[in-house]
Amino acid sequence: MSNPYLDAPLRARMYAKTWHKLVWVSAVVLSAGLLAPPLFFIAAKKRVVPVAVPALYAAATYGTAVLGDALGNGGNWVGGILALTLITAAAHAAILDTDWKTGR
Repeated sequence: MSNPYLDAPLRARMYAKTWHKLVWVSAVVLSAGLLAPPLFFIAAKKRVVPVAVPALYAAATYGTAVLGDALGNGGNWVGGILALTLITAAAHAAILDTDWKTGR
């Protein structure tokens, strides 16, 4: 007789199906990276990533926008940082579940 509490994986899957991954990565890209912190907060709640990851994405995304508004956007540095954050978040979201194995 198996016990679901003892036989459960140590961490939950991030994406149950392939289209879940497609929706999340598309949401990150289409929102220009603004939905990256909520995605990684959910991943942290499922113990897929450490808790510091959503905080870092939030600081990079929202902090850059606020700082760019407060200091001015001389040299267009805000767009470059947000684009880099967007690319990093989309790639990170795409590879979140690649090492997951059944029964782990």
